Amino acid sequence: MTIPSSAASRSTPFGYACRRCSRCCSDKQIQVNPYEVARLARAKRQSTSEFRAAWTVDGHGTVLRQNEDGTCVFLGPEGCQVHQDRPLVCRLYPLGRYVRSDGSEYFTRLEGHPQSAGEYTDRGMIADYLAAQGAQPFMDAADAYFRWVCVARERLALMSDHAAVQAGAEDADLLDMDAMIARNCEVTGEAQPANLEDRMRLHLRLLDDAIGNLEDQHAQEGNSDARAERV
Repeated sequence: MTIPSSAASRSTPFGYACRRCSRCCSDKQIQVNPYEVARLARAKRQSTSEFRAAWTVDGHGTVLRQNEDGTCVFLGPEGCQVHQDRPLVCRLYPLGRYVRSDGSEYFTRLEGHPQSAGEYTDRGMIADYLAAQGAQPFMDAADAYFRWVCVARERLALMSDHAAVQAGAEDADLLDMDAMIARNCEVTGEAQPANLEDRMRLHLRLLDDAIGNLEDQHAQEGNSDARAERV
C-alpha cells in the first residue's frame, strides 16, 4: 500500500497490525520532547532530571540512548518495557507525521525493517490508527513545543547580542520540566501541579517567560550601552 506524501491525511485509508517482533526497535534515533520525557520519567519513578541523566544521550533529554547492539534502551526480552508511555514516534510507526508552517499536517509511510512481522491492511483510516495508538495527547504536546521553538527562534533572532542570549540560556536547563517547575513554585510559593498535562501547560508558560526575560535583559543592556556611549 502506498501513501502519497502530498495527500495523506487522517481520512486516508490505512491499517497496520503490529506482531510485536521488536525489529523496529533497533538502530532508530528516538527524539523526545519534555512531555514525553516526563511521561517516561513517571513510568520509571524518576524526576525528569534523573531520567534525562540516566536514559538520554549525553543527559541532554532530547534523544533516547541505545544499547551497544543498537536496540532501544527500553527494549527488554518481552518487548517494550515502557509501552504504555512510549514516545509519539513509536506510536506513529510505521507512519511519519509532518506539520507545515501553517499548522496543517500530512503523513507518510515509513520504510520498516525488511524482516518485520507487521502487516499493512486497507482496513480503517489513519485517524483510526492514531486513535488506537493513543497518539492525540502526544501530538498535541509535540505541536505545542514545536510552536514554542518556532516563536523562540524568531524572537531570539532579533537580538544581536548572542553572548547575552547564550548566557541566559545557560542559567537554567529550559527543557527540564520538573526542575523548571520546582524553581518557579519555590519562588512563587504555589503548589506544583500534579496532573501531567497541567504541568506541561505551566512548563510552556515558563518557557515563554524565559524568552521574555532574555528580551528584557537584552533591552536593558542595550540601553546601558547607549547611555555609556553618550557619556
